[in-house]
Amino acid sequence: MLVGPPGAPLTFDRVVPGELLERLTFTSRRGERLLKYVEDGRLIRSVSLQGIHRLAADSAEKLDQLIRRDGPSGGADEV
Repeated sequence: MLVGPPGAPLTFDRVVPGELLERLTFTSRRGERLLKYVEDGRLIRSVSLQGIHRLAADSAEKLDQLIRRDGPSGGADEV
């Protein structure tokens, strides 16, 4: 399950570039960690996405830019 802002439509039609996927970090009580099982810009196993995780602020901002750039407005922000 993916949770977003109230009223925001969630779709799974966006491709996350490999270089961004390799830099995604998540926060927990123990600190920040990179997304596991990413090799050569590809997610090899999805097990590290199972559960409840909070994106680190920088990663959340980069994903937001990706969504806004590829969204209906078609902006040109660099990710």
